[in-house]
Amino acid sequence: MEKNIGIVLKQCSQKNNIIFVLDYKNGKIKCIHNKNNILTGSIINYFITNNKSPYFIESIELLQAPFEIATDDILFLHHILEICDLFLPAQHQAKEIFNLIVNLYKFESEIKNRNKKKLFIFKLLTLLGIYPEEARFRTAYFHCLATESIDNIILKNLNSEDEQELNNWLHCCITVQQEFSKFKTINFIYHPIQVTVDHELE
Repeated sequence: MEKNIGIVLKQCSQKNNIIFVLDYKNGKIKCIHNKNNILTGSIINYFITNNKSPYFIESIELLQAPFEIATDDILFLHHILEICDLFLPAQHQAKEIFNLIVNLYKFESEIKNRNKKKLFIFKLLTLLGIYPEEARFRTAYFHCLATESIDNIILKNLNSEDEQELNNWLHCCITVQQEFSKFKTINFIYHPIQVTVDHELE
């Protein structure tokens, strides 16, 4: 029997060994495990022993732990995991998002400055189907950015105009999506964001 692979999004109860995992095949699933000290953000493999939630997982092996990100910028890592946990529907296949987070670990040394982190969050939100509603953001620039691979996106150096537009895009997303206000990590990346107003739309 082939093992499943997943990313630990959240630990709900250490006492009862309950975690939420972004499983490559099954999407976000609630799991009960029998292993001590599973780190949030870790990539693990495991056997699933039943066919309904909560899933019982066993023979867990640690494949990768994001030690460098957790050491350098634990708030960024936890913000990415919070977004996935809140906005991913349960048991909805999300292979693109799984691969995106794996790439975060792969390119962790490249995603150091604030703009690279904003670009990564932009890519994650677009994969989740979260966009600003304003017509001003339906531009060729944002369309190209949304369709580019993450390894190309993180190589971009934003000029001041593009950076400001990205700030405006993110600000509109977090304003419309009220769930963002629940995040413990909301302030580290978005504030202070300088927002420009298109007076023609006022």
